[in-house]
Amino acid sequence: MGQIVGAAVVSHHPGLVQPKEIRVQRGNGRDSDLVEGFERVRAKIDAVKPDTFVLFDTHWLTTSLHLVAGAAHYKGSYTSDELPFSMTRFPYDHAGAPALAAEVEKVAQERKVAARNVVEETLPLHYPTINVIHYLGRGEKVLSVGTCQTARFKHFLEMGEVVGEAIRRSDARVVLLASGAMSHKFYDLDHVPPNPRVWHPDNVSEPKNRALDMEVLELWKQGRHDIVLDRFPELEEAKYEGRGAHYAQMMGALGGRSCRARGTQLSEYENAAGTGNVHVWFDLQ
Repeated sequence: MGQIVGAAVVSHHPGLVQPKEIRVQRGNGRDSDLVEGFERVRAKIDAVKPDTFVLFDTHWLTTSLHLVAGAAHYKGSYTSDELPFSMTRFPYDHAGAPALAAEVEKVAQERKVAARNVVEETLPLHYPTINVIHYLGRGEKVLSVGTCQTARFKHFLEMGEVVGEAIRRSDARVVLLASGAMSHKFYDLDHVPPNPRVWHPDNVSEPKNRALDMEVLELWKQGRHDIVLDRFPELEEAKYEGRGAHYAQMMGALGGRSCRARGTQLSEYENAAGTGNVHVWFDLQ
């Protein structure tokens, strides 16, 4: 019987894979703490010894269907069409989780949830998967889960429930990775960051969004996912990345409003182009 042994919300923005000297320059003499934060997340992963990551990818936007990437292997070179000068010919090479992906589709069919398994190895990957696996991967299998842009909150929870049941029916030891920002409103081209350290939270685009992020971080610390999920319209108003699908799907897999996993913040809360970014680990043991 498979088991979910850990879970985390993690940042993935392209600035994290730029050369260190650029990151330090943008940080006014100090690197982004999210980079060292990945090492702290990895230490948590090492402690629970998973063989598989299920990664909820906020940039893999699908339509009319939830999708999972179920090929046996992914290898290639990625150039971002969004930010090509931050990520050009960035290599990736990791195993997929085809058996788990097939189980996801089977459970979805049983529950009449609109979800399919994509087995084509040439499926384009996105940097929420590539960047996180770059920092956290140590040979684990990886199953990427998309963000259906025609889904609503209840559908994200249902898809998470499907993923959770599929894991239970498998033989996998899984860490869930919700790859995305918190508030995700970009500032415009004329914006001048008020703090010279680009990563500083003062540079998050909206003070009210930053305040909401702080409230959510405290609720995660307390394990009060029920309250966060009940406040989901506020998260969507603050433009949580992928409409918050990464977090909602992860919570669906962990029991939804009944989940009381307490969060441990493993990085500073940082800005990236106006968005709020952080790594938070949820203990399930």
